[in-house]
Amino acid sequence: MKHSFFANRGMWLKGNVHSHTTVSDGVCEPARQIRDYRDRGYDFLAVTDHNIMDSFQQELEGICLIPGWERDITYSKTKCVHLVGLSGRPAGEQKAFSMERPDPSEVTVQQLTDSMRADGQFVVLAHPVFSRMEAEEISGLTGYQAIEVFNMGCERICHAGRADVYWDMLLREGRRVLGIACDDTHGKTQKSDRFGGWISVNAREKSGPAIMEAVGDGNFYSTMGPEIYDWGIEDGAIYVCCSPVKEIHFVTYPPRGAARYAGENMMTGDRYELKGAEAYVRVECVDAFGNTAWTNPAFAEALGGEGTDRG
Repeated sequence: MKHSFFANRGMWLKGNVHSHTTVSDGVCEPARQIRDYRDRGYDFLAVTDHNIMDSFQQELEGICLIPGWERDITYSKTKCVHLVGLSGRPAGEQKAFSMERPDPSEVTVQQLTDSMRADGQFVVLAHPVFSRMEAEEISGLTGYQAIEVFNMGCERICHAGRADVYWDMLLREGRRVLGIACDDTHGKTQKSDRFGGWISVNAREKSGPAIMEAVGDGNFYSTMGPEIYDWGIEDGAIYVCCSPVKEIHFVTYPPRGAARYAGENMMTGDRYELKGAEAYVRVECVDAFGNTAWTNPAFAEALGGEGTDRG
């Protein structure tokens, strides 16, 4: 029997959930940033300026705006922790407000995370490699729902945009953490930091609340380019269907999963026979240019096991 891990809610929508404008430290005016993403084929965008939540009611036709902000605690010139908070409120109902950058001597990262969650925000741990976070800090912090597995801006700045290892560390601990790919565009890098990482969400309609509902449920995948059409379980095996790629990786724990390579041809899917002890499975699809797409993890109960939840 075939069971897809994607819940078909009606439509696939493409969006970036981490971007900056001249309201904080970006180079694009908000209206231009929104227009450029719309014209590039994005269905939704979150403008997440530092410590400023804005509704951006000058929404343009054709693109849905997700209210959001980025909260940041700075410890030194090279050490920080940043959290992206996304609101499920419609853009027109989100009041604009700003807050001072938290003083690390007065506010802990855990307190900041808890306050964002208490406000109903979807909280993403941003660019932990760029932030120079230690594994113990990432593991010790609780309450965030996702981690940036890929951040284009940080990749363009100093090759610090990937956090796959930290994501798997959390998943091995039993944490129910989703993976996000984003741009975090500021417009200040030698090579463009726009349109390089996004999420593709399956939502019931093109509205902020519907999109954030699907994101909260993990009904999306992250990508730098490859498309994932479907993935799930069938007759004791994980299957994935995707756009043409050169590599497909089944990442599992505690079994070590499998890596598959296309050779001279391209692949549009593959299967992984479950060994029965997997606490989670996720899939990466890599195209001929090295661009990756990531599924969110499927946990033991979806694979036929009992699973744990220590989120």
